[in-house]
Amino acid sequence: MEGNNKASDALRSIFDTFGKSDTITLSRSDLRGLAHKPDLAQFLMATIVWGYTRGMRGNNVKNLVVGFEALTQLLSEARTKPVTEWNTHYKEVKLIKGIGLSTYTKFLNFLDVPVHGHAALILDRRIIQVANKDNFQELASLELNNSNAVLRYTSYLERMHCVANNLEVCAEAIEFFLFEFGLNLKPPSNS
Repeated sequence: MEGNNKASDALRSIFDTFGKSDTITLSRSDLRGLAHKPDLAQFLMATIVWGYTRGMRGNNVKNLVVGFEALTQLLSEARTKPVTEWNTHYKEVKLIKGIGLSTYTKFLNFLDVPVHGHAALILDRRIIQVANKDNFQELASLELNNSNAVLRYTSYLERMHCVANNLEVCAEAIEFFLFEFGLNLKPPSNS
């Protein structure tokens, strides 16, 4: 990323803070720490680096830089006021090119934003693939796909938090488990 703008300045500062030569190592904990800073620029860029180690597709980073201020404003509001009307809220996200559900739910998750009374969780392509394999029956009935994931996001949260409560674990632990191992789960037996 070239130039002098808030996004490129934030990216440089991430390298200064977390980098060693030309590499950066970031954890979920690092992102949560950055999420508590008043200015979200460094948090936004660190989350992009964390979530897209091989880079975002197409012109998404370039588009993100263009919409950087709008995204920062939307997330600043979301972290101070829970999202109670998901569809209305997400219409604002759609106006920012380069940001899709996967990226936006990463931001909400690390900012600890409640959505319809549940802590936000990441919903990305891999979790959708896990849901469609029918190996994790609790998600299979949601019939998630890339076309309906935004509309079913609140149902996904409700389901994941319900499962987490039943298992007495945090919902993020289930999301992380499914991301890492969900595609390799053994199908349930029908006996």
